Amino acid sequence: MKAISLSRHQAIEKGKISFALPAWSRPLFAGTRGSPRYKAAKGGRASGKSHFFAEILLKRMIEDPNTKAICIREVQRSLEFSSKQLLADKIIAMGLGHYFEVQQTRIRSLMGEGIIIFQGMQDHTSDSVKSLEGFDIAWCEEAQSLSSRSIELLDPTIRKEGSEIWFSWNPYKKTDPVEEFFENNNQASLVHVNYLENPFCSENIKEMAARAKAQNISKYNHVWLGDYMKDIDGALWKDPMIKAAQGSKEIPQMSRIVVAIDPAVTASQNSDETGIIVAGRADDKFYILDDLSLRASPDTWARAVVEAYHHWNADRIVAEVNNGGDLVEKVIRTIDRSVPYTPVRASRGKILRAEPIAALYEQGKVSHCGEFRELEDQMTSYTPLSKKSPDRLDALVWALTELSRSTGQAVWRIS
Repeated sequence: MKAISLSRHQAIEKGKISFALPAWSRPLFAGTRGSPRYKAAKGGRASGKSHFFAEILLKRMIEDPNTKAICIREVQRSLEFSSKQLLADKIIAMGLGHYFEVQQTRIRSLMGEGIIIFQGMQDHTSDSVKSLEGFDIAWCEEAQSLSSRSIELLDPTIRKEGSEIWFSWNPYKKTDPVEEFFENNNQASLVHVNYLENPFCSENIKEMAARAKAQNISKYNHVWLGDYMKDIDGALWKDPMIKAAQGSKEIPQMSRIVVAIDPAVTASQNSDETGIIVAGRADDKFYILDDLSLRASPDTWARAVVEAYHHWNADRIVAEVNNGGDLVEKVIRTIDRSVPYTPVRASRGKILRAEPIAALYEQGKVSHCGEFRELEDQMTSYTPLSKKSPDRLDALVWALTELSRSTGQAVWRIS
């Protein structure tokens, strides 16, 4: 086969693939196949962890077309939130379309019996997980969210001779189960990496990190350098409150659902994100269903809001209008004139507005139905001294305020 040259991949020839490995990754695969059994990379944003494991997985399947692999998360409500799209993009970028068939729910080797499947550990029981016993590789993404139960189920299940379990994650707390799993683990190779060690990190990403460093050094250390998240003086939300809200597997029948938006009126690289949070209420409990926040033009975020309204069969769109005024409603109604819409205007400080919502978390009345790490980081890092606007947090506060008002819960005045 004729070798091809790509920006970060050296050659594909004779059933083997080679590419430019970042220096930080070399200790992970210095041994023989299956030794060490556990290979892990943790660290900050844009360090290249997911890209590295995706490429290594494809390389393994080309070298052994009968390889069976599973990509695992703690909770996976749809393939949209799995690594499937990343792998599919790599197959195209690396010119590997003749090796793989990307199907609706899996990726299949065209050269053998190999497959890659995508699942959530919370969907497994001690009986159902036995179906994975013949797999060669398990790649645990967002491993900071793995529960002790999930690790205890998975570890003895992936037991085929020479099998491996890979982990990639952004550190959150030193007490997270995955952190404890790697303490004094002599069968493991673990590296800590950040964007400064990623040779493929773009200048735009480096500039973004520099801005984050100037705005909030503690958050920068956590998000970009991969330090553990620390409770911050003045923050309303503490780690135990977030932990108690995480991991809700079942979504009950909702009596009311809203889509709340904290809009950004510009869409430049330096603009705030537009916070978009979908939340629901069932009895006296509240559920965070989705975080669709993004940095985009008004037309793009308005479409995302309207699509979320219809997708979740919501009852109302709630939008803060302090910055955008009538423009917010106008751009939403340009997309769909029929959606129920409530404008809200903040007349009090963010901390005062957020206190009743933090109280709902303290009372154990809020559950997070998914992985919302960026939202949770804002919740635990925002203080009265913070410079950057907490767009996701603002949208969450407006959503739960609206839902609380409709239940007779005590809330603050908003205008």
